[in-house]
Amino acid sequence: MSNRGQTTVFFTLIISVLMFFTFSALEVGRIYMGRIKTAAVVQSARLSIMADYNRELFERYHLLFLDATYGTGSEAVLEEKMADYVEYSLNEESGKIYVFTIEELAVTDKKNILEDNMELLKEQIESYEKTAGIIHKAKEVYKKLEEKKIDVQAAAQETETNGVALAPPQKDSSDEDHTDKKALAVEVTDPRDTMKEALKFGILSFLKPADMTLSDKRMDFEKAPSAMYEKQKENEQDSSFQDIGVLKQFLKQSVKEKKEEGLLEKAAMLDYVDYHFSNGVNQKEDCVAKCEIEYILKGKDNDYDNLQGVVDEIMWLRMPVNYTYLLTDETKKSEALTLAATICTATGTEALIEVVKYLLLGCWAYGETLCDVRTLLAGGEITYIKNAASWQTDLKNLTKPSSSESKTDGMGYEDYLMILLAKKHGKDLDVCYARMLDLIEINLQQTDETFSFYNCVGEISIQGCIHVNEMFVKGKEEEIYKYYFNEKIAY
Repeated sequence: MSNRGQTTVFFTLIISVLMFFTFSALEVGRIYMGRIKTAAVVQSARLSIMADYNRELFERYHLLFLDATYGTGSEAVLEEKMADYVEYSLNEESGKIYVFTIEELAVTDKKNILEDNMELLKEQIESYEKTAGIIHKAKEVYKKLEEKKIDVQAAAQETETNGVALAPPQKDSSDEDHTDKKALAVEVTDPRDTMKEALKFGILSFLKPADMTLSDKRMDFEKAPSAMYEKQKENEQDSSFQDIGVLKQFLKQSVKEKKEEGLLEKAAMLDYVDYHFSNGVNQKEDCVAKCEIEYILKGKDNDYDNLQGVVDEIMWLRMPVNYTYLLTDETKKSEALTLAATICTATGTEALIEVVKYLLLGCWAYGETLCDVRTLLAGGEITYIKNAASWQTDLKNLTKPSSSESKTDGMGYEDYLMILLAKKHGKDLDVCYARMLDLIEINLQQTDETFSFYNCVGEISIQGCIHVNEMFVKGKEEEIYKYYFNEKIAY
């Protein structure tokens, strides 16, 4: 009997040890599988959050950003959605074997679209734009513009050297001579007076085609992204040392390598603007402003002022080039000299003939430039560097072209907009990016009044701790039942 008792005790001990190891193995396996399930759910939640990007923003402007408030204005909504998703996915079909508890879940390191000089926006535009398209042409013309600076400088030097006024001679004139000169003066038409009369109602009134429509609405950009960007840049320069966040941001920007925008980034930005935004010549119907690219360049709150600003820039982009050509055309210089002599003889200022000649050439170049811009605004094209065949105006009738401009190898209004944009660098270019966001925001607010780039993020981190219940082993180290995670979400 005693042997049987010993055998029973022995097998009982063996079975107990085996059961202990079995249940321990089961518990370890359960914990391991729980971790796998938790990691899969967190990953699924991460993808689910990424899928909540603003659909209209992507479909219309090809930008991926998430409204962290989901239109409510509260940043807590994102954490609540994340917690609900994780809770449901973990416990819905887990039964009694697994009971998951979310001990902590937080959304951190939100990166707004305006942060780091709109780095996320620039990266997305560069990723979207794989080809430059028309920008190749714009870059070539911009390069040509830079090369022509030497010719313009030469023209300026010639004008400075030769256009020197001499003191008009003091001489007596008889009444008969005075009468003759007065009669002659009546017959002479000074092109400068004609130009002044043509532009008395403003240059844009003279140039704008009759069929071009401009919005009369004044846009309110007081709380727009560009205003927030400007305020943010001011805060970054705060030297009061009252905000540790400002100090950290300053140090971060100081350490970060500063480099000029690359050719790829600039080309991508130009092509993106050209494709997605309206302009005075090629207008889009679903835009609050008609002159969107003009707003990106000038930043005024209405179409008229933005178009006016761009026209002025194009005028002074074209005028020196046209003036430089005139100084190379001996026939036109001779014509200007003849008219200058006539005007000065009529007014008794023969000593100013050379000066008046250059003034007339400048006026002629300006008149030609007016015709150039009018052609551009009408949707036509002009050659960048003129020749006798492509020159449009006559000195005696500057406000009306005497010949039609050739469109061979020409440039249109949009090409000049791209050149003006390509000339932007550094902070000026960043302001243009911010103005792009202004336009996108007001356009999307037509269908969604709650949309605001202030709430849009392109990168966040989710951190937390999830606890799985004990089952086969009790009272052991609690840390092994916890799963910590830190996932980054970025488009």
